[in-house]
Amino acid sequence: MPVKGDGLISHFINRRFSRPLTTNILRIWPECNPNLISVISAGIGILGAFAFWFNVPFLGGILVQISSIVDGSDGEIARANRKESYFGGFFDSVLDRYVDITVFTGMIFFSFSLLSPMWALLLGTATISGSYLVSYTAAKAENKTNIAFSRTLQGRDTRLFLIFLAGIAALFTEWAIPFCLLLITLLTHSTVFIRLNQVRNNPHLKKDSEKSMREITNHNT
Repeated sequence: MPVKGDGLISHFINRRFSRPLTTNILRIWPECNPNLISVISAGIGILGAFAFWFNVPFLGGILVQISSIVDGSDGEIARANRKESYFGGFFDSVLDRYVDITVFTGMIFFSFSLLSPMWALLLGTATISGSYLVSYTAAKAENKTNIAFSRTLQGRDTRLFLIFLAGIAALFTEWAIPFCLLLITLLTHSTVFIRLNQVRNNPHLKKDSEKSMREITNHNT
């Protein structure tokens, strides 16, 4: 069964590895705390960031993808142990943001050998801001039942998988790393633009806005 919020990478690739991992973890440690798995996933992702910093992109890409797979196990363990909580989801989301910015920073440092510092920083800033805006727009709209943002290729799982592929491709050309940053920048900012347009043209939200304006007008008269 697909998990709500899964993108294509999570559904077709990551879950094929995270579910057996979860089964083995629960077999060894039935009462495993899912928050611990979140911390382990974040630790692996940060190690991947250091691999990019120290010019070992192949290892960095592999570690980032492993982190992405392990990140799926915390929710699976929480559901299996009936330990799902708002804090757990919030904690995992915060750790994800720390990992993202650390990994992108590592890729920026790697790109210094190929681009001027100014262009590397500009590209990295555009990538980080796009990644965060995708997460922010999703969080901003999660309580709106009339908004359903697509997460097929727009999710974090896709971004981390692209970084994994870039790390592998860097064995052949180091330009794969700045190209990956550019690709993620285009993907994320185009997603934000599409979501802005989706919200702007949502007929239900327009009605809610008009209703609110009428209520404000009636209150003031």
